[in-house]
This record gives sequence, structure tokens and C-alpha cells, in this order.
Amino acid sequence: MSVEDRVRAATLARTALVRDVRPFDLPAIPARPLRARRWAAWTAPVAAAAAVAALAVSLAAVRHTPNAPAAPAAVPAVSGMLPEYYAALDNPSGPITQLLPGKHQTPVSLRVGDDRTGKLIATITPPDGQTFTGLTAAADDRTFVVAAEQFPVQQLSPSANTAAWYLARLTPGSAHPVTLTRLPIPGEPAGTQVSAIALAPDGSELAVMSQQVWLPKTGPLTIRLYSLATGTPVRTWTADTKGFPAGFGWYWGRYSNTALTWLNGGHTLAVTYGTNNSGSGPPLTYGFTNVTIRTVDADSPSGNLLAISKVLFRLPNGTGRAGTDCDTVQLTGDGKTVLCGTDAGNTVKRSTAYAPKFAAYSVATGKPRLLYQLPGAYGIGLADVLWASPTGSTLLGSVYTQAAWGHGLVNQTAGLLTNGTFKPVKFPLTAVPFAGEIAF
Repeated sequence: MSVEDRVRAATLARTALVRDVRPFDLPAIPARPLRARRWAAWTAPVAAAAAVAALAVSLAAVRHTPNAPAAPAAVPAVSGMLPEYYAALDNPSGPITQLLPGKHQTPVSLRVGDDRTGKLIATITPPDGQTFTGLTAAADDRTFVVAAEQFPVQQLSPSANTAAWYLARLTPGSAHPVTLTRLPIPGEPAGTQVSAIALAPDGSELAVMSQQVWLPKTGPLTIRLYSLATGTPVRTWTADTKGFPAGFGWYWGRYSNTALTWLNGGHTLAVTYGTNNSGSGPPLTYGFTNVTIRTVDADSPSGNLLAISKVLFRLPNGTGRAGTDCDTVQLTGDGKTVLCGTDAGNTVKRSTAYAPKFAAYSVATGKPRLLYQLPGAYGIGLADVLWASPTGSTLLGSVYTQAAWGHGLVNQTAGLLTNGTFKPVKFPLTAVPFAGEIAF
């Protein structure tokens, strides 16, 4: 799919969505009411799903243009700032290219690398008939869980159900530094949208947030804790969402690995929870409103998620001409800060108000502060939080900018944000990772 094709598809998708993305405004943001549009209206037309999918393609297939703002030279290693090793999904144009009719499909591989040297350690291809679609990491920096879906991907389907789960183990310096072992955790039923996954710090349990949304009807939001050793669910919590999809962080074939966070050494699970009630879709998650971060004791019995959990933080909703639309939301490991990567834009003009931004909310006070804003004026700006230190003092993020809908894609950069400075980082991947495509 050429750049021109992607731009054309994005323009058509934008016309179908008919929505202006709102800028990020600090500090006070009033709440916005729920829209009346039902989820059934969002999922009914297959053509609408394809249009939004095409929009995601346009964001994923970014190219530098002559008018793009100059950026510092990217560095291959960030020793001492990130965990030593990472695993990443490697796909140059994102999962949506695979969903468009008549487009060539290529299975997504897994790449494991060393942050200290920038060296690629291993590339793992998925088993025949599968493609990798999500990943999460344990605290030891050497244990990863990788999700796989059936391949070829079903045409015009925003999310195929998970077919298998794998344990990827890194043993630096060995003859076979990365091994891939299938886990006994079962795949998801057809029609299931997996929105978030998180591996426990000790690597013993996997948290999966999912929901039946792609027909025959929307089911309850479900969080299951699976034992990696046996593959059985040791805890199951559900929430009745009244026919709406819920959760947070859908990425059209990618699973968020920041919407679930393990706290207190793995004894507490923090859940980012919102309701999707609009016609919009990922990777822009502005369709989710009334977003809260809830905590649940991992030893609590199975049952009603909303009854068992406690609200730790309420994210302000965007409203009118200004708002806090977060494409990614991540609670830091110490539970004190909520990080937001914004999305904002306009259909007709550029503005510094639409520049990608990273903001931090204090859990104690609810007050936000701006961590970084990409210099320049843009028509579309998107920021993703990919990883954060336990206190949030350092984060790895991606920024994406576009001059205007249908006017070419401007810039896509990953970088390390510390003390208000965004330092570009280069990974040995075929594209800059989106949210849910890299884990540390």
C-alpha cells in the first residue's frame, strides 16, 4: 500500500468519522456528557469499520516529508535509563494494512533487543498459521508473554480472537538466547476484543482484559488472571457494561500493555476502565468516556469487578473546544501518577494546540502538569506512552504528527523523556512502535 493510498484512505475515513479532535488544555477540564450513540450503530456497517481501519493505517505508515521539523539525531542505545532488554512486534505498516481487502498480508514477527548497545538479539517468527499481536513483560527483564492470532487475518475484522499465548524467555549470551514456548492458556472465543494484558512482576500470572463485542452481542467486560503454569484462570472479575464496549486502549489488532498495571509487588491490579459510546475507534481512544483507574486486590475472590474494586483516580473527560483526550493512559508503578499521551487535531488548520503532549496527573490531587510538548504547529498530533519508570520521572514515548487530513504524514519518532527533554531513540525495527507494540 503506497503512501498516496494511505493518505487517500485516511481522508475518506476522516470524512466518514466527521469529528474534530480536541486540543489538550491545562489545568481545569469539566466533564462531558455521554453521547447517545449506541455501540450497535458503531459496529453495524462493515464499511465504516474499514474506513476507520484505513485511518489507523495512515497513522502507522508514517514518512518524513521535506517540511517536517528538524529533529535531533536518534541514538541507538539508552543505557541506564530503560530496562536492559525489550521485546517488540515488528510490522512496518501496522496491523490495519493486513485488514484491507486485496492487500498483501505478512505475519508479524517478534524482535528482542539490547537497550545498552542497540543490538538486535533475535528475531522470532510466529508458528505457521499465526501472527503475533500483543506482548507484555515481567519485572526480571527477561520474561515476556506474547499473544498470537490466526493468520491470514480475517478481512475487515478490527480484531481477531487470540489463538495462542507464548512464553518468550531471554537468556543473554547463550547459544539460543530467546526461546518460545506455547503456554497452556486457552485462546479467546470468536468475536472477543482483547483490550489489555499484563504479566505479573514474578511472571507467574497473566492478566487479560477482554469483552465479547464482535457479534452476536456485547457481553460483560471480563478480567481473568491465568496461571502460566497450568493455563487455568485463578480469578475472574466481570462488569456489566449495559451493551457498550468498555475497558481502555484498543489498538485495532494490538493489545494495550499499559491499561493494566500490577502494584504492590503483584498483590494489586490497577485497571483503566471507561465506556466506549461513540463511532470513533483506535488507535485514537477518544471514544472512551468516564475513564477511571480502579484497583482490585489480586487475592479477591471472583465476582463483580465494580463492586470489588476501588476508584483510585478519575480522568477528566474532554469537552467542547478543549479537553484531555488521552490516547494512552498509564499508572506509574508506585501508584502516585497517571501519565497521559494526548491526541488532538483539526480538519482544516494547523495549531500548536494540536502538538503531541505528555502530561502527568497527581493521583493525590488530580492536578495535571505538562511534561513535554512537541514544538511546532500541526493539524493532527498523537502521543503514546510506551513505558515509564516506577515514579514516572522517565518515560519512553512515541509522537506522531500530520500536517492535515489528506495532506501527507509528517513525522513519527520514539524518544526518551526526562526532565522536559525528549531525546529520540532508534530501535532496530522496521518502524517506530505504537502503543502495545513494545514491552520492557
